[in-house]
Amino acid sequence: MPNLQQNAINCALTHDWKEAIENNKAILEVNSTDIDALKRLAYAYTKLSKIEKAKKIYRQILNLDKYNLIAQKNLEKIKSLPITFKENSAISIATNLISPGQFIEEPGKTKVVILTNCAPLSILSRLHIGDTVYLHPKKHTVEIRGFDKTYIGAIPDDISYRLLMFIKAGNEYDVCIKNIHSKGISVFIKEIKRGNKFLNQPTFMAVHEYYATSTPRMIRSLHKTDGGGNGSLDDQPDDDKSEPEESAE
Repeated sequence: MPNLQQNAINCALTHDWKEAIENNKAILEVNSTDIDALKRLAYAYTKLSKIEKAKKIYRQILNLDKYNLIAQKNLEKIKSLPITFKENSAISIATNLISPGQFIEEPGKTKVVILTNCAPLSILSRLHIGDTVYLHPKKHTVEIRGFDKTYIGAIPDDISYRLLMFIKAGNEYDVCIKNIHSKGISVFIKEIKRGNKFLNQPTFMAVHEYYATSTPRMIRSLHKTDGGGNGSLDDQPDDDKSEPEESAE
């Protein structure tokens, strides 16, 4: 049994969904109420777009444990699929394994972007973190689409303007889903090739942070009394004590 469980987990990690189904079925032949195996089986059916089978398994889980949050959540996701969704069509056509370095940021070459005008939740619920998507340039904006051409969202105008300029010059980019939540979605954009026109120009401007600096009153006090006087802070006039702190432009 332990080997079957580990094999089932390994199959899920490597996205071998058909083998995952066989392993989890074998576990359930021994223990038909193994909720973990049922969850893995339902998820594997979902990844292979066997929607009705996945629904049946999730309902079976809820009959065993009516408060099972994973089953509740995934069943709701399946119910949110469009009516036009066809059995066996791809739910997420380009789901990749997330590598440890997938989201490593490189100054000027990568950027995390929060999308605007996002697709309905019924579309977003079919996506997963790490899914590969692509830039779809329009006349005045850049859209994010799945490889089945499904619209996901749009890049904000200021970033779109810059991307359009670089794409036209021959730049190429990798894009993947960075985060998904109920209010929106963000993508990770990585420059992978530069056109000749902007060969020495990074796509994304580095963000500079400016910090206000101030001169402590004690230092100003000592500076003013240098060469004479005791320089005690308490000896300074009230208007000096209330003087605004200096800030660097």
